Amino acid sequence: MKSIFTIVALLFFCIRANSQTAITAVSSTTAAAATNFSYVGGANTYNWGLTPNNSVVSVGGFTAGVPYSYASFLTGTVKLRRVNNALTTGNFSLVWAEVVNVATTFNMFPEYQNDMEPFFNNRTYNKGTDNFFDNTSANSNNIERLDWILSSSYSTPNPSLVGFAVFERGAAAAHDPFCIAAITAVDGLGNPSAYSNIVRVVAANYGEPGPNVTYRILKGQVPANLLDAGTGTQNRGGLIVSLQDLGVAANTPIYGYSLFANDLPVGATPANLVDFTNTTFFPVNTGGPGGIDLVAVTGIYIASSLLPTRFISFDAVENNNSINLKWTVENEVNVNRYEIERSSDGVNYFKVNELQSNSNSANIKSYSITDNVALITAERFYYRIKQYDTNGNFYYSKIISVKRNNKTASLLLYPNPVTANLFVNVVNYTTDKATVAVIDAAGAQVILQTVQLSNGNNSFTVDGVEKLAKGVYQLSVKYQSGKVITKQFLKL
Repeated sequence: MKSIFTIVALLFFCIRANSQTAITAVSSTTAAAATNFSYVGGANTYNWGLTPNNSVVSVGGFTAGVPYSYASFLTGTVKLRRVNNALTTGNFSLVWAEVVNVATTFNMFPEYQNDMEPFFNNRTYNKGTDNFFDNTSANSNNIERLDWILSSSYSTPNPSLVGFAVFERGAAAAHDPFCIAAITAVDGLGNPSAYSNIVRVVAANYGEPGPNVTYRILKGQVPANLLDAGTGTQNRGGLIVSLQDLGVAANTPIYGYSLFANDLPVGATPANLVDFTNTTFFPVNTGGPGGIDLVAVTGIYIASSLLPTRFISFDAVENNNSINLKWTVENEVNVNRYEIERSSDGVNYFKVNELQSNSNSANIKSYSITDNVALITAERFYYRIKQYDTNGNFYYSKIISVKRNNKTASLLLYPNPVTANLFVNVVNYTTDKATVAVIDAAGAQVILQTVQLSNGNNSFTVDGVEKLAKGVYQLSVKYQSGKVITKQFLKL
């Protein structure tokens, strides 16, 4: 949202704006939406991720003075800190998505997600939110802070070339202001407990990588369906705020970052950012300064010259008491070796083999190795690869699982019990589409999503589990053929 009030606020609140770097071009990839979902609201039909309008655009990198790439090895979790206000209470979602409109039918390109936390925990360029911190308009929210929290601390000797990218949907050269700080400590529950310097961003800091996007805004109370709240066509601007901009010294651990409305008082200190319920620093009547229409891109971006090896694929197949492991990497520069680690419980991992790197280039390179498990009684194995650089730094691949000697479809949920993200692994022996449902103890369906299963190991995340009440649930995977496999899990 742009207004005269916003322009006045820019002048008043952003006197101390630090330097950021404008993003001038975006490098993106396009893939088909992983799931699809349709529903009717009033006279309108809303289709999400439905062919042929089912593309998801992801930001893999961009140019901001130098090329940057997405640090896929640094995973995090989005937490939206909410305080109820006069207009909005509870878990409320206000989102926009790229759309094609035909009469009363709206085809949104991304997959459907009605909870904004998983919605924002990605790097999707054709969806986002409207009036993110605004508490007063027709499209209002009750969000006071966005936290992107790393799964473990991260540090770098090059803070000027590592940072957080923020993209906003809006009119060119008139993008909305906001404040940002790095999280420098977390408490025992993983919540931010200390911050770096505060950086204030104004319209002049944005670049204009574009292109324009035609979007539909929808809103609703979770878990209700999202319904119409407006439409339009606007540009997308972006910038990167480096760790150096945020006052983070070389080799200093960070735990993520937080975004704040631009009505954060000028006199606020990093210590004032911790308590988002303190209305002195987090007003619940934020207007124009909270109108930022964030694009759903979070995470860390690193100058491409510093980026470690990227795992393109990692697969495993069981064959006569041996597990055949294959992986493909790119940007294999300054890599020393790969250590293969195995686990029987998904928690405790042990090194079982290693391979030396045999190249030193940015080209794609494939590796394979066999793990003999004839003398091990476990029915399932988990594998990950620990990649070591020549300077001693190391990074992990994703975790994959393999079920032994089983030619029928199998279902694994982990962790179980679960508190937040529930991961599902389906070992399949055909290609099929399936419906994934979560059923509570009363027999009510509380989560529903569609997945495409291929022949082999299939891994995906169930959206919205962190919002479920504590208790016992059933997860079922129903194939188009009618076959159903189920598994019970406990939500803590």
